[in-house]
Amino acid sequence: MANPEYQESLDGVDKISVVIYRIGITLVSVSLLMIAVAELLCVLEHERAGFMRHLSIHVVAVAVALCAATIHIYDKNIRTLIVWSGWLGLVTFITLPAFDWLFVGFFFMTFSGVALKESYCFKIKGLTLVPLLLVLSVLVIWMKDAALLVVLTGLCGAIFAFLAFKKWQMPLHFDIGKKSNYQI
Repeated sequence: MANPEYQESLDGVDKISVVIYRIGITLVSVSLLMIAVAELLCVLEHERAGFMRHLSIHVVAVAVALCAATIHIYDKNIRTLIVWSGWLGLVTFITLPAFDWLFVGFFFMTFSGVALKESYCFKIKGLTLVPLLLVLSVLVIWMKDAALLVVLTGLCGAIFAFLAFKKWQMPLHFDIGKKSNYQI
């Protein structure tokens, strides 16, 4: 996790990983908002609802892969939990596509980890509520309540959008912190 008081010199790989992570966070917000729109289209029985739902899940998968591959957290146990949730979600997404609540649950565990990690760096209202909202979203997916899913994912998407906006304003070294603090 970052320590903004300390400025580490970054090499090319560090810079690329931070940019990819920030793109991942941006895609998290886009994907959650896409889910909200897709579910709203389902509620309205729009003909494009199925396509939008399909597309939104694929954007979620890409966002998870980007965040899981490049998250910067000092503690290896916490980092492993967040990263492996994303990878398990991707494997489940590929092997068991009918169990959407299961792979989305793994994806949302990764997103929850990102939200909690970033809540230590930012005082963004609602960021600490994201894990609860995402857990509720998984339950709602399992129960197939599209109207409630619109609200939950829309709210989470808006919070992540604000986070992404703030992240892109920061210098890159804020995301890395002190390299010697990372457990390997």
